[in-house]
Amino acid sequence: MESRCISPRVISFTMLAQFAATFGMLFPTRTSRLWVSAFVIVAVMLPVSEMIVLGVFSSLVVDGPAEFRESTTAGYAKVGLLLAAFAATRCIDHAVRLGRVRVFRTGFEESGRKRSPNQESWEWALAFELSGVLASLVQVAMFGGLFFLLDLPTAAVNLSILIVVVSLLSAIYARQLGLQRAYVEMGSGPGTVAISQRVGWRIRDAEIGAMLASAAVIVVLICLLVRILAGDIGSANAIMLFLGLRLLAGQLGALSASTMRFARALARRGDV
Repeated sequence: MESRCISPRVISFTMLAQFAATFGMLFPTRTSRLWVSAFVIVAVMLPVSEMIVLGVFSSLVVDGPAEFRESTTAGYAKVGLLLAAFAATRCIDHAVRLGRVRVFRTGFEESGRKRSPNQESWEWALAFELSGVLASLVQVAMFGGLFFLLDLPTAAVNLSILIVVVSLLSAIYARQLGLQRAYVEMGSGPGTVAISQRVGWRIRDAEIGAMLASAAVIVVLICLLVRILAGDIGSANAIMLFLGLRLLAGQLGALSASTMRFARALARRGDV
């Protein structure tokens, strides 16, 4: 089967460029773009609040007993902060899930764009996947920045690995988009690629991206362990870095899966 190919010279920029083009197509008015951007920012706050919870928890684990012996009030204040931060993460999570549909509906209504029911269906799919992809990208960037505050050498290794992973994801995305466009062109009649194969190849590409992310996190983890064993990182920061790496791996895996679903929806919607 032949698929539509993208020049290697632009393959690393294709994914991000098409995210931007799709965002402009789905939400052409300034108001709708602001609403969706605000939604993405709220979604990004979830891992930030989770890191605060992890930081307070690790501090309690390491220094909590001594702090309670010195000052019961200060100890209970830290426990209260932990519970408040944990509650905030849950509130943000539920707010994002409940508000997403309303934000997208408002954006589509403000655009005034006429489209067929099929196009409308795939635009909804695009909006959901695009919002997830944008939130994951911003979260990955924020984790990278946080690592610089905790340990510079580990953060530098993490940044280098992230650049490689995102570039490889761009290449996998370009291939999957070519396949999805080829599927649209060939239809689903006799003699075409079976639906099970189409779904299987998309899932395979998503898992390849997730495995690359896992391998990248292992490389950073090795660097982190070397720094910890050398005594260059404090206990609380070490715990935050480890759990941050775990969250980062999850975001990269989610990014890979959402990107491949985005390629399918983009090919079905067309015009971008």
